[in-house]
Amino acid sequence: MKRAFFDLFLILFIFLAPWWLTVILSIAGMFLFKNFFEFIVANVAIVLLSTTGNEHLTTKTFLIYSAIVIIYILAQYLRSQIILYRNEISYKS
Repeated sequence: MKRAFFDLFLILFIFLAPWWLTVILSIAGMFLFKNFFEFIVANVAIVLLSTTGNEHLTTKTFLIYSAIVIIYILAQYLRSQIILYRNEISYKS
C-alpha cells in the first residue's frame, strides 16, 4: 500500500513539480523499495515530456536513456553494498 501511494505521488510530481524534484523523489524510491523500476519509467517520462522535436533521437535522447539505466544498475549495486539493506547479517558471539 505504501508503494502505491508513493507511485501516485511520483506520477503527480512528474506533471506538477520541476524535473529535479522528481529525480530526487525517484532516487529516494530506489532506496526505499526493492526493484523500483518506476525510477526508469519516471525519468523516461520526464525526458519525453521535456524534449523538443529538434533533437536527434539517435544521439542525445539515446544517451539520456542509457544514463538512466546505468544509474539504476549502479544504485542497485550500491544498495546491495550498504549494510542496512543486507538480509544476511549474522551476529556471532
